[in-house]
Amino acid sequence: MTDYIEEQQNELEALESIYPEEFEAISEKEFRITIQPDEEDEETACTVVLHVKYTPKYPDELPEYNIEVVDGELPESYVERIDLALKEAGEDSLGMAMIFTLASIIKEELNQIVLDAQRVRDEVEEERKRKEEEIEQAKFRGTKLTVERFMAWKAEFDKEMEAKEDKEKIARMKELKNRLNGRQLFEQDKSLALSDAKYMDEGDVSVDVSQFDKEERNHSEDEDDTNAVWRQLSKED
Repeated sequence: MTDYIEEQQNELEALESIYPEEFEAISEKEFRITIQPDEEDEETACTVVLHVKYTPKYPDELPEYNIEVVDGELPESYVERIDLALKEAGEDSLGMAMIFTLASIIKEELNQIVLDAQRVRDEVEEERKRKEEEIEQAKFRGTKLTVERFMAWKAEFDKEMEAKEDKEKIARMKELKNRLNGRQLFEQDKSLALSDAKYMDEGDVSVDVSQFDKEERNHSEDEDDTNAVWRQLSKED
């Protein structure tokens, strides 16, 4: 004949040894075990208490038990999952001490909650980074180039270049004219001399500047010949 009281007493002593700080005796057949996840997580902090009361024929029958959240929050979906897991484990453990198994299942579920929360945060962070990268890449892609856009850009570019070249030509002409004297201006542009003809009165004589150049050269040559003769005569004397 099974001595249920002795088996229950032995299990209580083992639980007090396994959970020195978490175990709390309420009576000879009733107790509480505080359970927390292995890793601390402020966002998913959750502390659960497993409340157990032995039935007369435990462990050949299930004990009375319930779980209570004393710190943080436990999503309803996890509560349902824990209840189902505890029921299945208890039925599989009939005839044996099962409280340690039930407490371990609760701890595993709390650890899983922490892992799930971390995974969700990581996914959210990855999605945020992905969107930021897409925004940055979009800045470099710019507007899609088409033939129409290119031709419009080229026409505008050519127009700007032509205007720039015209300004540069005008500036160079002004600079050149400022540097030339009157004679150089006539030599550069013969039309300047011709354009003055329309302002001449009847009887005025048109002057050909090129003739002055020719006469100057002839006069200079005559002087050189004269000087050469005088030098030769001086040597003979």
